[in-house]
Amino acid sequence: MQSRCPQCGLTLPQGQPAWIRQITVGQLMTPDPVTLGPEDSLATAVQTMRRHHVRRIPILLAGKLVGIVAEGDLKRASPSTLSDSAEEYERVMEGTPISRIMVARPITTVESAPLIEAVHTLRTTKFGSLPVLRDGQLVGILTDNDVLRFLHDLLGQSG
Repeated sequence: MQSRCPQCGLTLPQGQPAWIRQITVGQLMTPDPVTLGPEDSLATAVQTMRRHHVRRIPILLAGKLVGIVAEGDLKRASPSTLSDSAEEYERVMEGTPISRIMVARPITTVESAPLIEAVHTLRTTKFGSLPVLRDGQLVGILTDNDVLRFLHDLLGQSG
């Protein structure tokens, strides 16, 4: 079955253009992401996310990636401010290390990986990001927002 343009009815080409396969993770990733350590508190993670306007933070121990924590993980781990006292909330958030809730050994990618493969991983795993490694060291993070920004820019250029 052929696809057609919804506006003009012209037949659209099948398959993906060759240039799409040449785009790499390194071209779209956010370089040098903000990181925390596994012993940092949940409160520190919340504050860091707010300060840097991010939703995911890679967790490093001695320079090696050991996990990742997402905003959703923090929300699920946070005590309710409606049913718990402010003191209880602060005790839990200040006294609980990120290592208790982080996703350990997250799925990663490399800078040279084709973007199409990374997007497939993001879509099938339903993760919102992939830490990007070079020689085992964290050099960036590819987020769903990076991919959406690229798509937005691409569609904005089309005539």
